[in-house]
Amino acid sequence: MNSDPSNIENDLDLMEFTTRFLKDRGALLESRNEAIDALLPGDLFAALDVEDHITMTRDAGDIKKFEGKKCYSIEFQSPLLDKIVSMAGAHPPFLHADLNFNYLKTQGFANLIRKQFTFLKSKIKVTGTAEVKTRYIHLTCKFIAQSDEQKQGLVDFSFNLDTGAIAPGMSGMMAGTEKQYKTENIQGCSQKETMHIHKLVQVYGPAAVEDELAEFKQSMNRRFKRDSKSLDEYYNALGKEMEESLSRTGISDKLIKDREEKLAMIPNELAVKKKDLLNKYSIRISLVPVAVLAVTTSCVRVFVTVVSGHEKMNASLTYNPVTKLMDPMVCKSCGISTYSIGPGKEMKLYCTDCHDQI
Repeated sequence: MNSDPSNIENDLDLMEFTTRFLKDRGALLESRNEAIDALLPGDLFAALDVEDHITMTRDAGDIKKFEGKKCYSIEFQSPLLDKIVSMAGAHPPFLHADLNFNYLKTQGFANLIRKQFTFLKSKIKVTGTAEVKTRYIHLTCKFIAQSDEQKQGLVDFSFNLDTGAIAPGMSGMMAGTEKQYKTENIQGCSQKETMHIHKLVQVYGPAAVEDELAEFKQSMNRRFKRDSKSLDEYYNALGKEMEESLSRTGISDKLIKDREEKLAMIPNELAVKKKDLLNKYSIRISLVPVAVLAVTTSCVRVFVTVVSGHEKMNASLTYNPVTKLMDPMVCKSCGISTYSIGPGKEMKLYCTDCHDQI
């Protein structure tokens, strides 16, 4: 059997994606006219829940041409393609690159820090600098916003692995930076770093997709207000109808009592309906990594002394040569990246919210 089908089109399409995936997983492929035959290894056909020898076609309408064979269509939303896409996305591609710079900033850090940072009840003095190596992780994540409808998209994050700080705008500025990609001795993330990155994505994710979801949120809010208004109108009309019925002559005391009880229940019923409506149009956001780029780069570590009253403490900041700005600092209490920070208990640095609670 020919393992490299010659009739697959050069243009990237669903069938080409499928055959690349199957071949990479050890399948043997043979192309013939309108279809491709595939002999799958045991672990693969078991994972896909198909037979070991299958035929694939681009159009579900062609399946009847292959009577007696296990034939599957490769189209959007076809069951086999959905399984393959899920398996392909289970482990995001991981690349590693070294960044090269002919020049690194050597002075002017004090002014840059003053422009970017606010130090609460304290002041700082730059005491020295050092060129060091540091690591960044760039994540491309797929976000899914689920409400009465669903919206999907991609969002990028950049984190300094050594400090835990987010690096705003770094992903978008990487294109013009000289990079050398590694293929051997790639250093991955430790379990602790992976858990920390996951936490950072959950913390910063909702804000990162805010702009992408602006119209989606407006749509859900409009529909909530529309349906909420309809509920108010319905229950107000129902209440007036019941009140008017109580004034009619000839109705029994029992009927009056039943209608008064139902009338009293209207506010609670309306509140329950409003709560269900709010749940219906609330937006739940999930983020899943789909690509990872690990970056090692030279940077400048800027050492400072933070002075608060009669107390002093030493700290350091990171100059990012890609963004040409200082990375934010990290609150020692909540772990949030911030440009507004100040000393607190044991002369540790805290963000504004944590500092106010001390």
